[in-house]
Amino acid sequence: MRIVLLGDSHLDRVRRDLHRLAPEPGDEVVNAAVGGSFAFELLGQAHGVHLRPEDAVVVSVGTNDAAPWKAVPPYDFEANLRELLDHLVELGTPRLGRLVYLTPPGVDEARLGGPGDRTGAVVASYAAIGARLATEAGGRVVDALGLLAPLGAAAYLDDGVHLTGAAYDLLLPALADALR
Repeated sequence: MRIVLLGDSHLDRVRRDLHRLAPEPGDEVVNAAVGGSFAFELLGQAHGVHLRPEDAVVVSVGTNDAAPWKAVPPYDFEANLRELLDHLVELGTPRLGRLVYLTPPGVDEARLGGPGDRTGAVVASYAAIGARLATEAGGRVVDALGLLAPLGAAAYLDDGVHLTGAAYDLLLPALADALR
Protein backbone atom coordinates (compact mmCIF):
# COMPACT_ATOMS: atom_id res chain seq x y z
CA MET A 1 0.00 0.00 0.00
CA ARG A 2 1.13 3.56 -0.68
CA ILE A 3 0.25 6.01 2.07
CA VAL A 4 0.15 9.66 1.00
CA LEU A 5 0.31 12.49 3.54
CA LEU A 6 -1.33 15.77 2.54
CA GLY A 7 -1.63 18.96 4.51
CA ASP A 8 0.32 21.08 6.92
CA SER A 9 3.30 20.93 9.28
CA HIS A 10 1.66 18.43 11.60
CA LEU A 11 2.41 15.84 8.91
CA ASP A 12 5.29 17.62 7.17
CA ARG A 13 7.40 17.31 10.33
CA VAL A 14 7.06 13.52 10.40
CA ARG A 15 9.94 13.19 7.90
CA ARG A 16 12.27 10.97 9.97
CA ASP A 17 9.49 8.78 11.31
CA LEU A 18 7.56 7.99 8.15
CA HIS A 19 8.20 4.28 8.70
CA ARG A 20 6.08 4.44 11.85
CA LEU A 21 2.98 5.15 9.75
CA ALA A 22 3.28 2.02 7.64
CA PRO A 23 0.97 -0.63 9.09
CA GLU A 24 2.63 -3.40 7.07
CA PRO A 25 6.24 -4.05 6.05
CA GLY A 26 6.77 -2.87 2.50
CA ASP A 27 4.21 -0.08 2.67
CA GLU A 28 5.47 3.13 1.07
CA VAL A 29 4.84 6.49 2.73
CA VAL A 30 4.92 9.59 0.54
CA ASN A 31 4.95 12.89 2.40
CA ALA A 32 3.49 15.68 0.28
CA ALA A 33 2.52 17.80 3.30
CA VAL A 34 4.07 21.26 3.53
CA GLY A 35 4.40 23.40 6.64
CA GLY A 36 2.13 26.44 6.57
CA SER A 37 -0.36 24.85 4.19
CA PHE A 38 -4.06 25.42 4.38
CA ALA A 39 -7.04 23.71 2.76
CA PHE A 40 -6.75 25.60 -0.53
CA GLU A 41 -3.43 23.83 -1.18
CA LEU A 42 -4.60 20.24 -0.64
CA LEU A 43 -5.74 19.50 -4.17
CA GLY A 44 -2.43 20.77 -5.58
CA GLN A 45 -0.53 18.51 -3.17
CA ALA A 46 -2.70 15.58 -4.27
CA HIS A 47 -2.09 16.26 -7.96
CA GLY A 48 1.63 16.62 -7.28
CA VAL A 49 1.91 13.00 -6.11
CA HIS A 50 -0.43 11.58 -8.75
CA LEU A 51 -2.83 9.85 -6.38
CA ARG A 52 -3.94 6.38 -7.37
CA PRO A 53 -7.18 4.59 -6.44
CA GLU A 54 -5.33 2.13 -4.21
CA ASP A 55 -3.58 4.85 -2.18
CA ALA A 56 -4.37 5.52 1.45
CA VAL A 57 -4.54 9.25 2.18
CA VAL A 58 -3.91 11.03 5.47
CA VAL A 59 -4.96 14.69 5.61
CA SER A 60 -4.03 17.24 8.26
CA VAL A 61 -5.36 20.74 7.76
CA GLY A 62 -7.14 23.41 9.75
CA THR A 63 -4.53 24.92 12.07
CA ASN A 64 -3.26 27.43 9.50
CA ASP A 65 -6.75 28.08 8.15
CA ALA A 66 -7.63 29.27 11.66
CA ALA A 67 -4.72 31.73 11.79
CA PRO A 68 -5.91 35.35 11.67
CA TRP A 69 -3.31 36.26 9.05
CA LYS A 70 -4.72 33.59 6.69
CA ALA A 71 -8.29 34.51 7.60
CA VAL A 72 -9.80 31.54 5.74
CA PRO A 73 -13.55 31.71 6.28
CA PRO A 74 -14.99 28.40 7.51
CA TYR A 75 -17.14 28.06 4.37
CA ASP A 76 -13.99 28.38 2.19
CA PHE A 77 -12.21 25.82 4.36
CA GLU A 78 -15.15 23.46 3.91
CA ALA A 79 -15.34 24.06 0.14
CA ASN A 80 -11.62 23.42 -0.35
CA LEU A 81 -11.56 20.30 1.79
CA ARG A 82 -14.70 19.05 0.05
CA GLU A 83 -12.98 19.59 -3.32
CA LEU A 84 -10.14 17.28 -2.24
CA LEU A 85 -12.54 14.70 -0.84
CA ASP A 86 -14.64 14.76 -4.02
CA HIS A 87 -11.44 14.14 -5.99
CA LEU A 88 -10.62 11.17 -3.73
CA VAL A 89 -14.13 9.77 -4.13
CA GLU A 90 -13.77 10.06 -7.92
CA LEU A 91 -10.57 8.01 -7.63
CA GLY A 92 -12.27 5.49 -5.38
CA THR A 93 -9.75 6.15 -2.59
CA PRO A 94 -11.88 6.36 0.60
CA ARG A 95 -12.93 2.74 0.43
CA LEU A 96 -12.04 0.46 3.34
CA GLY A 97 -11.13 3.38 5.59
CA ARG A 98 -8.17 4.44 3.49
CA LEU A 99 -8.90 8.09 4.10
CA VAL A 100 -7.81 9.42 7.46
CA TYR A 101 -8.35 12.97 8.67
CA LEU A 102 -6.02 14.08 11.46
CA THR A 103 -7.84 16.87 13.21
CA PRO A 104 -5.87 19.97 14.16
CA PRO A 105 -4.32 19.32 17.57
CA GLY A 106 -5.25 22.73 18.89
CA VAL A 107 -2.78 25.25 20.24
CA ASP A 108 -1.23 26.21 23.54
CA GLU A 109 -2.66 29.73 23.79
CA ALA A 110 -0.29 30.65 26.63
CA ARG A 111 2.68 30.31 24.27
CA LEU A 112 1.19 32.13 21.28
CA GLY A 113 1.78 35.73 20.25
CA GLY A 114 -1.06 37.06 22.36
CA PRO A 115 -4.33 38.75 21.40
CA GLY A 116 -5.19 38.31 17.76
CA ASP A 117 -3.51 34.89 17.42
CA ARG A 118 -5.27 31.55 17.04
CA THR A 119 -7.44 30.23 19.82
CA GLY A 120 -8.26 26.68 20.73
CA ALA A 121 -11.96 27.34 20.09
CA VAL A 122 -11.41 28.62 16.56
CA VAL A 123 -9.07 25.73 15.69
CA ALA A 124 -11.66 23.30 17.10
CA SER A 125 -14.32 24.73 14.78
CA TYR A 126 -12.15 23.87 11.75
CA ALA A 127 -11.48 20.42 13.22
CA ALA A 128 -15.23 19.79 13.51
CA ILE A 129 -15.79 20.72 9.86
CA GLY A 130 -12.95 18.49 8.69
CA ALA A 131 -14.06 15.55 10.82
CA ARG A 132 -17.62 15.80 9.54
CA LEU A 133 -16.54 15.94 5.90
CA ALA A 134 -14.09 13.05 6.24
CA THR A 135 -16.71 10.89 7.94
CA GLU A 136 -19.28 11.72 5.26
CA ALA A 137 -16.73 10.67 2.61
CA GLY A 138 -16.27 7.27 4.25
CA GLY A 139 -13.01 8.09 5.98
CA ARG A 140 -11.76 7.76 9.51
CA VAL A 141 -10.91 10.55 11.94
CA VAL A 142 -8.03 10.71 14.40
CA ASP A 143 -8.90 13.26 17.08
CA ALA A 144 -5.48 14.81 17.72
CA LEU A 145 -6.68 17.20 20.42
CA GLY A 146 -8.31 14.42 22.42
CA LEU A 147 -5.39 12.06 21.90
CA LEU A 148 -2.85 14.66 23.06
CA ALA A 149 -4.91 15.98 26.00
CA PRO A 150 -3.04 13.87 28.59
CA LEU A 151 0.20 15.64 27.61
CA GLY A 152 -1.21 19.11 28.15
CA ALA A 153 1.35 21.82 27.34
CA ALA A 154 4.03 19.13 26.83
CA ALA A 155 2.37 18.32 23.49
CA TYR A 156 3.53 21.64 22.02
CA LEU A 157 6.86 23.19 21.21
CA ASP A 158 7.66 26.64 22.53
CA ASP A 159 5.76 28.29 19.66
CA GLY A 160 2.49 26.80 20.99
CA VAL A 161 1.51 25.36 17.59
CA HIS A 162 3.99 22.68 16.50
CA LEU A 163 4.17 19.32 18.21
CA THR A 164 6.81 17.68 20.37
CA GLY A 165 8.30 14.23 20.00
CA ALA A 166 6.07 13.06 22.86
CA ALA A 167 3.03 14.19 20.88
CA TYR A 168 4.16 12.28 17.79
CA ASP A 169 4.74 9.21 19.98
CA LEU A 170 0.97 9.23 20.52
CA LEU A 171 -0.17 10.43 17.09
CA LEU A 172 1.82 8.17 14.79
CA PRO A 173 0.60 4.85 16.23
CA ALA A 174 -2.98 6.18 16.19
CA LEU A 175 -2.62 7.10 12.51
CA ALA A 176 -1.09 3.71 11.69
CA ASP A 177 -4.00 1.99 13.47
CA ALA A 178 -6.51 4.10 11.51
CA LEU A 179 -4.84 3.00 8.28
CA ARG A 180 -5.24 -0.71 9.12
